[in-house]
Amino acid sequence: MALKCPECGTTAHARTSAYEAPSVKRSWYQCQNLECSCTFTALESVDTIIMKPRRNEQESDKAQMPEKQQKTLNRYGSASKLSSRQQIPV
Repeated sequence: MALKCPECGTTAHARTSAYEAPSVKRSWYQCQNLECSCTFTALESVDTIIMKPRRNEQESDKAQMPEKQQKTLNRYGSASKLSSRQQIPV
């Protein structure tokens, strides 16, 4: 993410960030203008939730879907076995 430098107006890039709360993040920015090189922090937070996920539908979808078995797709796994048509005659 980029912001404009409060001193000169040039683009400033985020160098690092840390969460201060589950919905609040502090970011450290540095101005890209070498003559300015202003370093500053900014807070980013959740202001409004526009739409919440529908939890009832998601939970019912998970209950209806059958569990998939894991398949090993390498040369030693079950996917590497030859079908009955591909068997080498003995």
